[in-house]
Amino acid sequence: MKRNITKILLASAIFASILLGGYSCATDDTLSELEVRRMIEQALQENNANLEFTQWEIVNIQVNQNDWEWNDQERRYEAIFSLPELTEFIYESGAVLGYLFLGEQGVNEVQKMLPYVHTYYGTDTGGNITETFTETISYDVMYQSGGNSDVAFFIQASDVFEDTNAPQTYNFRLVLIW
Repeated sequence: MKRNITKILLASAIFASILLGGYSCATDDTLSELEVRRMIEQALQENNANLEFTQWEIVNIQVNQNDWEWNDQERRYEAIFSLPELTEFIYESGAVLGYLFLGEQGVNEVQKMLPYVHTYYGTDTGGNITETFTETISYDVMYQSGGNSDVAFFIQASDVFEDTNAPQTYNFRLVLIW
């Protein structure tokens, strides 16, 4: 019986020493979280060094009430301004986003994306709607080489009537993205 216990103890000791010896000779191939983060950051920095990042320019244009001209052929009001910031690359590969500011700055101002469409209506003395029309305020951009590009703003009513109240002072924002 003493012999069996000795054999068991001896076998356990040999097994333990093999296990400990094997563990002490092994190399740890796992990476710490910090090492993984550093590797990712380094890869991103190397990758981003070769990338072109998105750029933009904001152009604010105020169109005064007397800048609007009636175009009888198109049946709309127009105001045309120079837009030298519009390059061929932006025109062909970028974007031009237009916005209109309505209301009083710092009070009740809102920014609306163009085209801005609003429906107006008139009522009789009883409150019954007697007329309706929709007004659209929009814009076009035209690229011309040599920095001679233009932006044209438009006001057009759905009934194509020349409403002398339509031309107001408006503040527009163009966002050029490339």
